[in-house]
Amino acid sequence: MSNNLATFLVQFSQPSGVEMNVHLVLDQKPTRQDQKLKTLTKYVQKYPQGWKKRLELAELLYEMGSWQQAVEEYYQLIERQPQLIDIRLQLGKILELMGRETEAIEVYENALPLSHNEATRQHINGLIEVCRGDTQAATNAFKIAASLEPDKVVHWLALGQVQMAKENTIAALQAFDAVLSLNQDDIVALIHSYDTLIAVGDFQEARQRLSRIIELAPDDLRVIERQLDERCRMRLVLGEEGKQTKKIISSALQQAPNAAEFHKSLAYYHIFRGDWAQGVKVLAEFTEKHPNNFSGWYYYGRCLFDTAENQAAAEAMLKAYRLYPNDCEIYRALCEILPAAGRLNELHPLVEEMLERFPERWSVWATAGRVLVESFQDVERGCSISLQGTQLQPQLPDAWFYHGQVLALALKHSEAVEALVQGWQFFPEKTVCLQSVRGLIWLGESYRVLINDTTSRRYWEEAYLQAQQLIDFDPATAYYWQGRALEGLGDDFEAIEAYRSALSQQLLYPSHGEVKEALKRLQAMLRNGYRA
Repeated sequence: MSNNLATFLVQFSQPSGVEMNVHLVLDQKPTRQDQKLKTLTKYVQKYPQGWKKRLELAELLYEMGSWQQAVEEYYQLIERQPQLIDIRLQLGKILELMGRETEAIEVYENALPLSHNEATRQHINGLIEVCRGDTQAATNAFKIAASLEPDKVVHWLALGQVQMAKENTIAALQAFDAVLSLNQDDIVALIHSYDTLIAVGDFQEARQRLSRIIELAPDDLRVIERQLDERCRMRLVLGEEGKQTKKIISSALQQAPNAAEFHKSLAYYHIFRGDWAQGVKVLAEFTEKHPNNFSGWYYYGRCLFDTAENQAAAEAMLKAYRLYPNDCEIYRALCEILPAAGRLNELHPLVEEMLERFPERWSVWATAGRVLVESFQDVERGCSISLQGTQLQPQLPDAWFYHGQVLALALKHSEAVEALVQGWQFFPEKTVCLQSVRGLIWLGESYRVLINDTTSRRYWEEAYLQAQQLIDFDPATAYYWQGRALEGLGDDFEAIEAYRSALSQQLLYPSHGEVKEALKRLQAMLRNGYRA
């Protein structure tokens, strides 16, 4: 794949009216589109039986975001050139992006007899299964395609993307690394592998890959979005670094003024500078201008929750859900927000719906298990559901860590320790990440309940040391976990300093609230000259 590709954001509306933004990747930047559209339209009207100019017209309409018109032209092309498989695959892709999966399946199925290449047929089968929502069948098809043509990037990319959809991060990373072994500068594989590394908490390797992507494609909007996420996470929002962050945000908004992602970046830029009200205002204004953009409502809901506006957060996230009930992250956010807002009656049916919609995602089972134990006191079912996450991803540390936390919430600390230790064993030696720190803290807390002070201290000490190494990557979160570790170790003075450092880095809620309560408790104990 060429690295001289142009990317830009296209906005379109689904038949339901929901506003969507999609990144398009083209061989070159589109220029003089309006004039070209007029010329091609006139030509096609004059020579309706021709197909090459009609193909140009269809491609132009796709680039311009006029997807319904593009679909009509692609159907016309198929009538004139039924043997061209690439036209059918492009049409299927557009229909899929538009949420018209049934039509996309029909288009893909009609393309199957045209291919005499088994790898291509398997790839198309994979596309069909993606539309059907059967990620396991899609995975199997893409695996076969990749095994038949291991030098074809397209099969590995599809396999990696469907593994990401299943939250099988280990397999996804292997697929993207296979692409990079064929082309070390493949932008799509680098971006997806970066996302996967962030998901597993390997910030060090993720940072190296992001640096490479920025070097290769500094103007790519997908790259800019991730660059801004990293700069905000690292709190590069003050002084000269802050000016650079603001400059990148302004440039991105100029290129893509309707992109919710960059308004989110601007919101958190203000929040991490300490101006929480201005940050919330940015997203409030975006949702006012784009009331049908579900991503805008999602980011607004998260922002309100992060700043302790729980009732408003619930309303915003429910708006996102009603607009687009196909996004797993919206469900998981509701599982956090609705209990905090005291709206459990609305949550229970959503938990069941989430499990039914996304049964292949381990985090869904972990989230549902925690909600059932913590909010509904349904201990046995909650623990059983949480266990399902470890069965889906038995080698993923996070699946075991979250299951261990659910067991601890259920006061099953012996079982919690077993699950947490199991997760710890899957970390490569000398790996340091936020996930490992979190797991160590939870191990320490469960061992303390089991009155094994020596072992609990050992885990807290290790958690403290690992958190120290992560301060440059995510200072607010690292200081928070340091405070938790130091509090467990009984070092109240140092715990207070760590917690204060976390707050100074604009630690978000609900952790922000936990830290404030911890500070009150620790300071009161020190004033009274004793420790509980």
